[in-house]
This record gives sequence, C-alpha cells and structure tokens, in this order.
Amino acid sequence: MKRFLLTVCFAVFVLPSSSALASIDIQSWQTPNGAKVMYVYAPQLPMVDVEVSFDAGSARDGETWGLASFTSTLIGTKTSKLDENTISETFNGMGAQIGSSSNKDKASVSLRSLTRPELLDKALTTFETLISDSQFDQAIFDRELPRLLIGIKQQSVKPQSIASNTLWSELYGAHPYAHSSSGTEETVAKLTPAKLEAFYKKHYVASNAFIAIVGNVDRAKAEAMAKQLTANLPKGEKPAGLPTPKKVNAGKTVNTEFDSTQTYYYLAQQGIERGNPDYAPLFVGNHLFGGSGFGSMLMQEVREKRGLVYSVYSYFAPMKVTGPFIIGLSTKNASALEAEKVVEETLADFMAGFSDEKLQAIKDNLLGGWPLRMDSNGKILGYLSLIGFYGLPMDYLETFPAKIEAVTKEDILNAWQKHVKPEEMLTIMVGKPEPMK
Repeated sequence: MKRFLLTVCFAVFVLPSSSALASIDIQSWQTPNGAKVMYVYAPQLPMVDVEVSFDAGSARDGETWGLASFTSTLIGTKTSKLDENTISETFNGMGAQIGSSSNKDKASVSLRSLTRPELLDKALTTFETLISDSQFDQAIFDRELPRLLIGIKQQSVKPQSIASNTLWSELYGAHPYAHSSSGTEETVAKLTPAKLEAFYKKHYVASNAFIAIVGNVDRAKAEAMAKQLTANLPKGEKPAGLPTPKKVNAGKTVNTEFDSTQTYYYLAQQGIERGNPDYAPLFVGNHLFGGSGFGSMLMQEVREKRGLVYSVYSYFAPMKVTGPFIIGLSTKNASALEAEKVVEETLADFMAGFSDEKLQAIKDNLLGGWPLRMDSNGKILGYLSLIGFYGLPMDYLETFPAKIEAVTKEDILNAWQKHVKPEEMLTIMVGKPEPMK
C-alpha cells in the first residue's frame, strides 16, 4: 500500500481447516451498472474487507509516465464535500482502515471495517464517496509532487532500482510494461491535477471495476454494498486490451557500472500471461528451481555449497499479457561473475532433469502449505482480486492444488523447455563485478 489513512490495526486472522478451505464458497454477480463482484462469507470475525480494482495501472499511462501511480496516490485525499483531515478523522473514529495501491496492471482502493451497522454503514458511505467523488486538489498535488520526485531521484542512486528499471526497459522495449510505474523526473514534471482528474474520470468507472468482498456480511448485504459502491460511478467503458509484447534483445547483456560493494544481477526473459495453461508445471518447477527458499536448487548451489550470496531467487510473474521470468541475486563484486556462472549452470542442470524425490518433496511442501495461503480474510480477498481481475476460473482455489498434485516431471520439463530459453535471456548487472580469479 502506498498510503493508509487511519488508523487502528486489526489482527484479522481466520483460521479455517483444510477441509473448510477446500469448500470456500465464492459467489459472483454484476452490479446494475456493470461492475463485476466476487464475495466470500467469512463469519469468524465481525469484520469485512472490500477491495475495488480498476484496469488503471501504469500500462495505461500512455506517454505520461507516472500518471496512473500518482492518480492512485491522490485518490481519497479530498472529495467535493470532505477535506483531507475530515476523511482521516472519520475513518479513525470508526476504527476503519482504507488504502490505495497500484502496479503495472491495476489500481485498487480498499476498506477494512467492523460490521456493526452504525460503523459499517458510515464507513461504506464515506468510502463510496472517495471512489466516485475524488478531487485532485492543487495544494495536495503541490505537496505530494516533491515527495514523488524525491522517490524517483532515490531510485536513480539505488543499484537495485537501477537494475530493476533496466530489466523492464530492456525486456519490454516500446511496450507499456517497459517504463517504471512511478515515471521519470521529466514525465512527472508534466503532470497536473487536470491530467490526473481526466485519467480518473476515464478509468475509474463501473464497467472497468471489479469488487472483492470477504467478511461477516451475508449475500444480501454484500449485494447492497457492491451496488452502493458503484451507484455513483459512470458506467464508462473498459480500456482496449494491451498489446502482446514483442520479444526483444535476445541474449543481450547490459552492464551498468555503479560505485557499490555489491553487484546486483538479474537473468530474465518474457514468461507467460496470467491464465496460461502451463502455469501449474512452471510454478511447481520454479519452486524446485529457485522459488522455495532453502529447498531450491539455486539456494543450494549458490549459497549453501559456495557461500556466494545471502539470497537468490526466481519467479514467474504472469500479468494481463506476458509477464517476466526473473532470476535475481546480489553479491560481492568479487564473486559476481562466479555467481552468474553458477546460476547459468544450475538452470541448465534443472532443465536437463531432476530426481523424482526432489519433485515429490516440493509438491508435498506446496500442498501442505496451501491452507496457509488462505488463513486470513486479507489473503482470501487477495485471491478473489486475482481471480476476478484476471478472469481466472471460479473454482481456481479448488483446482489449482489438484493441478499441483497431478504435475509430473515430464510436464515440468516440457513446459520449461517450451517457455524458458537460456540462450535468449537478458543479463543485467549493476555494480563493479570483478574478473574471476
């Protein structure tokens, strides 16, 4: 979350059994003006979590990089009738919590409230006003703009930020995913309250909205909440789909010299989009390769056997359209090239095959820990948002563990050999890597 107005912190843990998790009842419908809704009844605590998401991430910036992110930051700071202090005091007085966030694909606003009618009704009324009647006040804009510019400047002197921004730029070229969500000093300097308001009015509309609700409210109340939250939003239109990224810079290496004791390293390529049918074998394989901490091959080879790093990891990041596959680490300059060599060798070894025992151990770990992925209202809300925003199957929470269990070594190797091309991967290094001795 970029910003929280409030507040009182809650421990919102719902601790369902494995059998309960298998039967989470996800219900879905549309509001009268076209917003999609997903809802789970969770009566264990007298609370409710709500998230309203829009296809309004930085991929919708156009040429004005930073537009979506800055719009998200100022959502809810002022309405036509409520100033910033009144909004903050209102939610504090109710023990409620609101927030906003954005990434490359989406922007979201969220509410957590007790379900006592006198509290929830007021919280919902105020929250709805923030969504449908946000104002982009010049004084607040002028106060927040320098903070944003300072953050952008800080990115330019942090090697990990330089490496990350270089990765996205090189990997996605002219695609909307290529630029940093926060923008650059040059693009942000061109922003105005009027431009933020225009973006808000275009994208924060009912046809472009998805609502997730989890908590101690029945279906009738959830329907009333969803209707209320979108009643004053214009119907609007969904934006056009994003273009499929073109693969660029196959096999390229980009070294950026930076005066640091550490070298930051990425090995990356474009991966898959959300909903790709090969996600399960890629996901399980990644846990074996680099996504399961100390149980992964990367951690064993790069850290445990050679002591080259504190942490090394890999992950697929499926998005609206093709997201990246990333391997990352940081290490002393003197060991950077050795770490790179070990990463490349470990990837080659993994794609050549692995033992059935290691695969079974990873599957057991994933399946055994699956209930912990949904042991709170907040986590369930996150899955609803994922399923609804990306159009995944309604039974995703039930079928994905079964897919994990059914995955074979052959499935994993076939999927990785189809999607991962080591010879075409982008290498990023930021630091002062020293020649191997």
